[in-house]
Amino acid sequence: MRMKLFIRFNPSSLDEADWLRMDEPARHGLTVHHDPLPDIAAAAAGCRVILLVPGAEVLLTTAAVPGGNRQKIAGAVPYALEEQLASDVDNLHFALGERRDDGRISAAVVVKTQLNAWLERLRQAGIEPDAVAPDILALPWTSGTWTILMDGDRALVRTARQAGFVADGDNLDTLLRLALNEAGEARPERIRIMHSMVAAPSYNLDVTTDTETVDEPVLAILGRGYEEPSAINLLQGAYSRREQLGRLWRPWRPVAALAAVLLLIQGGMTVAEYARLNSERQALAQQIEQVYLKTFPDARKVVNARAQMEERLKELRGGGTDEAGFMGLLANIGPSLKETPSVEVQRISYNEEKIDLALLIADLQGLDKLKQRLVAQSGVSVDIQSAASRDGRVEALLQIKGKTS
Repeated sequence: MRMKLFIRFNPSSLDEADWLRMDEPARHGLTVHHDPLPDIAAAAAGCRVILLVPGAEVLLTTAAVPGGNRQKIAGAVPYALEEQLASDVDNLHFALGERRDDGRISAAVVVKTQLNAWLERLRQAGIEPDAVAPDILALPWTSGTWTILMDGDRALVRTARQAGFVADGDNLDTLLRLALNEAGEARPERIRIMHSMVAAPSYNLDVTTDTETVDEPVLAILGRGYEEPSAINLLQGAYSRREQLGRLWRPWRPVAALAAVLLLIQGGMTVAEYARLNSERQALAQQIEQVYLKTFPDARKVVNARAQMEERLKELRGGGTDEAGFMGLLANIGPSLKETPSVEVQRISYNEEKIDLALLIADLQGLDKLKQRLVAQSGVSVDIQSAASRDGRVEALLQIKGKTS
C-alpha cells in the first residue's frame, strides 16, 4: 500500500506548507514538517499526495437529483443547487459525494479560480496531487457524533460523513444551536470538541458534550482522521486524471484521425457513431424546446430555449442576486442574537434574500431591543411579522433582510 503524504498550505506564506508522511499501519507519533513546497516535492516521490484545503472555501451541501449514472448526476447537480448559490454556476466546480439515506446526493462546491490557484502552486513546485479534499472531511467522525476541532480562531465542524462547516469562535455557539435545531432526526447523541487551549470555552447545547485537550498539530489530527471513502475528492470532471491525460492527447488527435482514414472499417464505425450522436443532439434540443414551451406556454418564438428559459427565470426571481447568501446574513445577525438574554430560536428559513426567524423571548420590551440591536449592529432591516404572548413569554416571527446597496 502506498504511503500517504498530506499537505496543508500555510496561510501566512505562499511558498511554504505543513506536511507529513504517514504509513497506513503507523498512525501514532506523527511528525508534521514545515518546509518550502519544492522541498516537499522530493519527499512526495512514490507517495499518494493528498492536499487538504480550507473548509471555509468549500461549500458542503446536498442536492435532490434523480438516480442515474454518475455523469448525468454530475450534469444535474449544478442546476439543482443554482438558486442556493450567489455565484454563476459556470464559475464553480462541483464534486459529487455519496447518496445519503434520504436520497439526496452530497456535493462539494468550490470556485474554479480558487481550485486552479491551489493546483498551480503545487505544480510550480513539481507536485501533482492524487486527491484534493476539504479539511473538514478529514476530522475524526463516528455515527451519532459531531466533531469540532478548534484551529486558531476558527472551528472546523463535521456534522456527518460528508457534511460540515467552518465557524469563527465568536459565532460558533449560535451556529451550533441553529445546526442542532435544523438537524431534526439527525441530531447527534454527543458532540466531541478538540482544542489546544488551557481553558476551553463551554457550550450549553442541550446535548452531551465531550471536551478534550490535544497537544499535537492540526495536520496530525487530520491525517489520522482522513479516510478516502468518506472524503469528497475535488479532482473530478475537468480536474480528474483522465481529463488531464485527455488534454495532453488532444494535440495528437489530427494524426490519429489521419491514420483512421486508412482503416475503412474504423472509418465506417466513426461515421455511424457521429450520426447517432447527432441524432441524439437533435432529439435533446427538441426535448429542451418542449420543456420550455410547456413551462412558459405564452412563449411564441423559440430561438435558444436554454437562454430564453434562464432569462424568464431571472424575471421570475425579480432580477436580483443573493450577494451575501444565507451564511453571510446569518453571520451578521449571530452576534446580536448571542447578546440577547433569554432568546430561543425556534425555526429559521431562508428565501429570496430574506431570513424568517421564529423565536421565543422574555417580553415585548426585549423583542424591541433585539430589533434595535440587529439594525444598529448588523446593518440589516428587521420587520416584526407577528408577536404573541404564550406561557409567560413572547412568541415572535421576524423577517430579516440584508444590507441594501
